[in-house]
Amino acid sequence: MASLLGLSDRTVYQMVRDGRLPAVRVGGRWRFRPEEIERWLTDEGADRVGRRRGGFGPAAAVQGPAVQRPAAHGPAVHGPADAVELDRSAFERTVGGIEDPLERRLVFVGLLAAASKARGWLPPVVVGGHAVEFYTAGGYATVDIDLVSAHEPLVEVLPGWGFVSRGRHWLHEDLGLVVEAPGSHLEAGQRERVTRVEVGGVVAHILGVEDVIVDRLAACVHWRSEEDCGWARVLLGLFAGRLDLDYLGERARAQEVEVRLSDMLEAEGSASKDAPS
Repeated sequence: MASLLGLSDRTVYQMVRDGRLPAVRVGGRWRFRPEEIERWLTDEGADRVGRRRGGFGPAAAVQGPAVQRPAAHGPAVHGPADAVELDRSAFERTVGGIEDPLERRLVFVGLLAAASKARGWLPPVVVGGHAVEFYTAGGYATVDIDLVSAHEPLVEVLPGWGFVSRGRHWLHEDLGLVVEAPGSHLEAGQRERVTRVEVGGVVAHILGVEDVIVDRLAACVHWRSEEDCGWARVLLGLFAGRLDLDYLGERARAQEVEVRLSDMLEAEGSASKDAPS
């Protein structure tokens, strides 16, 4: 399939996971139906693949969100009391009534944060593709909600809201929510740099933009994913002048991607100098 679409294996896998490419999972393997792939190519898929083949497309179009960056030790923020113990019907009414997919997922994360903190657990933090989606204001599209979260609050809360466990994922088919917790702990210093977003009366926690950039660079360098290189460049451009470059460089060295980061920052600086005033 990767060779047919002119994409890398990793890009195809990520597109399947993000819901951008139609596939079904059978016996632990992803299977593609020819008629669905043909339809995808005929509709919006051909345009997307063309952009990937010809270079990274979204960079010029994406507009970043106005992010309120918290202080390193900002005040603890709690969701409304009625968000802590929602029953299934109230949860589904609350989240299901939100049309925008990104806002719906953020409200869910905020509700889960309130419920987790009420049980004495740290609030989950959005990582991965959903974090990129937030920082690019929907420019990056994904379906999965990747969280760093302890296992216990997921087990205690999600079944009561109508989620069903499927391997590593929690699914709420009616609401189109797919949750995975690939990790339970952030690295030292990362939690103090999360972005707190108030939406729908609750607060969602998003991995800091510097850490998201380094995650994309790690996939770019170690997985040879040019698509992730592109999203790292997008984020560097969107948040130019608002990044903690010392912390960014420190994290890049730890992940052995400092050379690629330096090249991108140099290119970004050259582009800024060449831009008309």
